[in-house]
Amino acid sequence: MFFRGKKKRVGETLEIGGQDSFLDLVSNVVGILLILLMVAGIRAQNSPPETETINPSAPTVDHKILADIQRNYETFQEKELTALKLREDVNSVQAQMEILDEHIQIQAIQHAKLFDMMTSVRAAIETVAEEKDQETKEKIEYQRQLQEIETKLGQISRTKQWLQANRPQSTVIENIPTPISKSVGEKDREAHFRLLGGKIVYVPFLELFEKMKLEIAQNQNQYFKQKISENKIGPFDDFYLEYMLAAYDTPMQDAYGTGVGKSLQLEYAEMVPIQEPLGEPLKNALILPDSELKRRLKIYRQDIYTITVWVYPDSFEEFIELKKFLYAQGYRVAARPLEFGMPISGSPRGSKSAAQ
Repeated sequence: MFFRGKKKRVGETLEIGGQDSFLDLVSNVVGILLILLMVAGIRAQNSPPETETINPSAPTVDHKILADIQRNYETFQEKELTALKLREDVNSVQAQMEILDEHIQIQAIQHAKLFDMMTSVRAAIETVAEEKDQETKEKIEYQRQLQEIETKLGQISRTKQWLQANRPQSTVIENIPTPISKSVGEKDREAHFRLLGGKIVYVPFLELFEKMKLEIAQNQNQYFKQKISENKIGPFDDFYLEYMLAAYDTPMQDAYGTGVGKSLQLEYAEMVPIQEPLGEPLKNALILPDSELKRRLKIYRQDIYTITVWVYPDSFEEFIELKKFLYAQGYRVAARPLEFGMPISGSPRGSKSAAQ
């Protein structure tokens, strides 16, 4: 039989000591009763035979008292046996508790070892999961870049085919002076317009980019915590700007040594119109004195700004007319051909506009 709980050494010592004192007391009482019984028996044997004459001074033996003493003696013997049995039971329980305590200590050691093993396995699993997650993100990014390259190649190929199929057969050759093109530098400024379906619309590329830079500066700590972040700015002048940021570990060195810092990189940014169609027909924009195009051009000085036009395949003829008009106004012009369905976008890996 096993008992649960901790051993209480002091309590057990007191309990066993109390039982010993009780047994000693019983033994002493029984010994005294035995002595009294022997004395009474000796007196009974040495007393003269009874006669009819009763001597009042002669001692007499009370058999009832002797019987009570005998019964008490037998009762004390039973209690003594019971006390001895209880002592044996207490000793047995104590031995079982000591064995149980040893088992508990062994199980505690085994539990500690299993817990350490489980912690190590969990750490290893988390490490493998993080590495797998990083590999998956890198694979997705490589696939996105590959798809972007393939899309651009397809766009160039289809634009070339469209130009070849729609090459004008006119015999009239018009001489348009075309200056030598050069890339738009970082200090040069651009004003962006889009030609789609024969309509021209202003694209607030620079305005939305400035808003994006401000938003990134205000929330850069949040972006550092995430590998990839996507957000949207706007609307502004009928366009949204959707962009994606990536956080990278960057080696850094200072007076205390080499460490690792964080840097943010713009992966891509796309101009998304709030609705279609947008803009005004180019013929009206060139003829009407209060057209949106002319109102916008009044803001941009010819010696500072380059007019960048994003052109879709259905508006190449309109672009030629627009180019003539802008040259006449003294602007440099940069063309950005786009395939149908492709948004106006930019990224650090893209090319700069070539102005003429």
